[in-house]
Amino acid sequence: MGFLDAILGRTKPVEANLDRLFGLPGARITLEAAEDVVPTGQAGVCFKPSAGQAFDATEREITAMLAAGDGAGSSAKLSEKADEYGYRWVVVGAADFDTLVTQVHFVNSTLKDNGYGPQLLCSVFGFAPAAPAASGHPGSPATAYLVYLFKRGTFYPFVPTGHERRDNEAELRLKAVLGDDLAIEADLDRWFPLWDLPVE
Repeated sequence: MGFLDAILGRTKPVEANLDRLFGLPGARITLEAAEDVVPTGQAGVCFKPSAGQAFDATEREITAMLAAGDGAGSSAKLSEKADEYGYRWVVVGAADFDTLVTQVHFVNSTLKDNGYGPQLLCSVFGFAPAAPAASGHPGSPATAYLVYLFKRGTFYPFVPTGHERRDNEAELRLKAVLGDDLAIEADLDRWFPLWDLPVE
């Protein structure tokens, strides 16, 4: 960052660090111990393609690579969806959380390598109570998401509670719980609500 940038209050964008996604397996253990929530087995990568930007070839590349799996029968389930705001979602499903994280890392990397880096917005991982009927953690959220902001290289928790409502208290509690595992976004204004997520 140059002298004029400092004087004028401009900041250099944070470089995306996809390797931070690999902190999620440790965060999963922390969440299960502290909040009794476990991964849902689904995650999504969100981006907004430019008008007329063809996604077909990139989608075929992602599908072919994920369909190959890792040779141990853990290939991903992949779907692609568009939401009402014009954003596209690549939704990945895998029973093994480490595999899911690796596959989401691959989807992000492939999109970036195919020219979608500037349009990549976030990756979202779903979590739900391990035992809803007999949870030992009565304050645990019914459904929670960990959101990775591509352009910031940081995470934040998102806990929706109904139609365009969220549980800020639960989100702040998860922030404190996960502080040792993940790079948590410090600017709460960037904890954007993601309504009607296609991720379970």
